Amino acid sequence: MNKGLIFDLGFHIGQDTDFYLKKGFWVVGIDANPLLIEEGRKKFSEYIDAGRLVLLNVGIGLREEVLPFYVNKALSEWSSFDKSIGTSRGDYHVIEVPLVTLQSVAIKYGVPYYIKIDIEGHDFMAVQSLRDMDDKPKYISVENGHAHMIKELYDQGYRKFKFVNQKYIQDIKLTYPAKEGIFIDHVFPRGSSGPYGEELLGEWMTKEEVTELSDSYWLNPERNENTHGWYDLHATF
Repeated sequence: MNKGLIFDLGFHIGQDTDFYLKKGFWVVGIDANPLLIEEGRKKFSEYIDAGRLVLLNVGIGLREEVLPFYVNKALSEWSSFDKSIGTSRGDYHVIEVPLVTLQSVAIKYGVPYYIKIDIEGHDFMAVQSLRDMDDKPKYISVENGHAHMIKELYDQGYRKFKFVNQKYIQDIKLTYPAKEGIFIDHVFPRGSSGPYGEELLGEWMTKEEVTELSDSYWLNPERNENTHGWYDLHATF
């Protein structure tokens, strides 16, 4: 594992990659949308030229193949390999995008210290693909975090979890001295993933504790994002 490396799966507009780079990490950013990768290469050209950032226009899957990708023209964050997600909000068009495995990316660039996964419908598949890696990231975060995701991570050896409400992301202040990378005075934009690793707020929980918390959110018949927020699942060994 390379302690200075982070994988950003779901690069999107680069909000998280920007944070990781400023913290002093090297980053591999991955996104299936070629327009977002093109914009990212312009925005972060200085880091790319310095060898601190690599941007890959691919999807992540269990095997190498080419699949249709539904690019949502109105809301880029809803673009997806999952047709029901990519076509659900506004106009869209379809392109063909190659899938690679996380193992193949890790072989080329190294096993990351932390991996963020937010790839609209393929998150579970990406987590499953970690099974092929003997050396795994110390920290991982995944959008949503249903019970089946918790179980999959536990089966792969992850033992400590946090279920973090992203609604309050803009209010988070990083601790000094830094517990991850270097200290920066950073305001997290809405939609970003926020802190990771030991800079997360709250205590680490067991599988049973985090599953109970996750179920209380997802099984709530009155669940509403505006009221109850939305969550990311974090895990470590």
